[in-house]
Amino acid sequence: MSGRYQSYSDELRRRAVDEVLVRGRKASEVARELGIAAPQTLRSWVRRAEIERGMRPASKSEAVSELERLRKEVADQQRTIEILKAASTFFAQEASRHRR
Repeated sequence: MSGRYQSYSDELRRRAVDEVLVRGRKASEVARELGIAAPQTLRSWVRRAEIERGMRPASKSEAVSELERLRKEVADQQRTIEILKAASTFFAQEASRHRR
């Protein structure tokens, strides 16, 4: 299986991560038991879960990536707001023209 990408279900990932984080089992043991090809794969899932659960701080590169994603999202939302403002102004003007 080495060198090939293998997809695991979200349920398997959750179960494996919980075995390590909640039950305190070793990643290599859980990976072998659940058929995860590489224990390092499970370790990376555990690291990500620790960050998401606030148990570990994100690395600087992860924090920078998240900040960039959030900035793009804010910019997109601001563009949407501007479009909605322009549309509401247009429709308000149209409505007032039709009332006369």
